Amino acid sequence: MTASTASGQASTDGRTMAWAQPTPAAATYLRYVRTEVRRAWRNPRVLIFMLVLPVILFSAFSASGADDRLGGLTVAPYIMISMASFGAMNAVLGTAGRISMERSIGWNRQLRLTALSGQQYVLGKLGVGFSLAVLPIVGVYIAGAAIRGVHLSAGTYVGAGVSILLGLVPLGAFAIWLGYLVRPDNMQAIIGGLFSLLALAGGIWVPVENFPDWLADIVKVLPMYWSAQAGRAVLEGGWIGVRGLVTLVVWTLVLGAAAGRAYVRDQLRT
Repeated sequence: MTASTASGQASTDGRTMAWAQPTPAAATYLRYVRTEVRRAWRNPRVLIFMLVLPVILFSAFSASGADDRLGGLTVAPYIMISMASFGAMNAVLGTAGRISMERSIGWNRQLRLTALSGQQYVLGKLGVGFSLAVLPIVGVYIAGAAIRGVHLSAGTYVGAGVSILLGLVPLGAFAIWLGYLVRPDNMQAIIGGLFSLLALAGGIWVPVENFPDWLADIVKVLPMYWSAQAGRAVLEGGWIGVRGLVTLVVWTLVLGAAAGRAYVRDQLRT
């Protein structure tokens, strides 16, 4: 090997190693997300409200005759997806409370003194919410198999879970907007009311097919209906269709823009 060849190889290897290693900002972001996920997963309230409660509700609501149906599914799979969506929605919506609380104590301002950018802070919070959302989905799946004998293919389980999470993207944008809009002392009451309304709009408590026609038409314009329907559609062997996809995309853009404006206003104030 000639000196020039060796030098060129060393240079190439150096560029490869530099490319493979994360930048300081990226490394800070990854450490931040890892710390936040660990902290959230160790919170006992997370396990109770996001995992245990959906499993209990599934056990209570899914008893039925073998031929009873809700929508296009038998009762147990329908309720399984509903409760998985319920728990996942709770996890994602919890992003609002975490952002609001940290704003009230000035922790987000302290983080700005690090290499972590404001956008990375928001995305990190959202990442925590979606990582927590996996818990109730998997937990209710296990309960469905153990308690009601719901057995699906691995691809169907994964497809339904991913569809639920993707369907909750507009809710994630909504949670960020809410976190920058509402003070912590009002957050619990507001989230409690919104959570009940969103669950109703998603057909989690009552199938939308049982709504009056005028109310069903309104609900189908809202993102939560399609968020819950996304998982059910996979079990029925299809998907939410163009109308559902367009509704979710439009709401993501609208709520994302609102969240962005709220974030910018908060940055300017502080």
